[in-house]
Amino acid sequence: MYWYRQLPGETMELIVFTTQGNKDNHDFGEFRKDKFSATKPDAESGTFTVKDLQPGDKGLYFCAVSQHSDTHTGGG
Repeated sequence: MYWYRQLPGETMELIVFTTQGNKDNHDFGEFRKDKFSATKPDAESGTFTVKDLQPGDKGLYFCAVSQHSDTHTGGG
């Protein structure tokens, strides 16, 4: 499961990728594990937590079952 964040005026960014059964070893990339946590207990569910909320954390957070791809097409 992919968890994304989009802060106001910024582009969407991947925070963490979780896999089932991979407890406490999810890929947070450059994000701090002390700020975010995630679980993936089974194929149909998962949780994501932002710890110690601050005004700068305000934004859109969402999950996806596959990676984001830009679907914009050229045309006029």
